[in-house]
Amino acid sequence: MRCFFGLILICCLASCGHKKADVNLGAFPADSLISRDQMIRVMVDLHLVEAALQLERNRGGKLPELTREYFSWLYSRYHVSRKRFQANIDYYKRNPEEFSKMYEEVVKELTNRWKKEAGVKN
Repeated sequence: MRCFFGLILICCLASCGHKKADVNLGAFPADSLISRDQMIRVMVDLHLVEAALQLERNRGGKLPELTREYFSWLYSRYHVSRKRFQANIDYYKRNPEEFSKMYEEVVKELTNRWKKEAGVKN
């Protein structure tokens, strides 16, 4: 009986883990990949768009209209579709260490922009 419960426990624990997504290059053509540097720029602007939308939400603005407008601007600026952008996020998230480094650069860029706007010296 103990072995049975032990086996069930092991199976449950094994099923709780997250499986790494396999990179299927057939489903993700190389010409759809946004370069690392451009992806960082897109993510910086994405965070600025989301911050602007949060401000509008706090002011009682028309969020559905603004959301469409802001995201349309973002996607057209970088010549990507929403689907392509999301596919790239999924692609880069497959390597968490690298994605974390990318986010460090995003935070650094946002901080530098804030300092510049606020007139803060380094």
